[in-house]
Amino acid sequence: MTIKIKYEIGQRVWIIYENQGEACIYDDYIDEICIGENGLYYMVKEACIDRAEEDIVLYEDTDKLVEKIKQIMQEIREKESK
Repeated sequence: MTIKIKYEIGQRVWIIYENQGEACIYDDYIDEICIGENGLYYMVKEACIDRAEEDIVLYEDTDKLVEKIKQIMQEIREKESK
């Protein structure tokens, strides 16, 4: 069985997600890669939490980082307008 992963252990990444109507962003390092029933998860070193692949952007990819922030902010605005 072959499992394709987007990020590798030790890589520096941005973690971006929405929490209670706010965009949360911080950098960390991939410490572990796990497979759960909902898919692939990455455990980050300093925060000691696991995140889904869609919440992660490679540290050097600033264009993707800005795109992800805009996407999350748009989702927050849409929720607030309902």
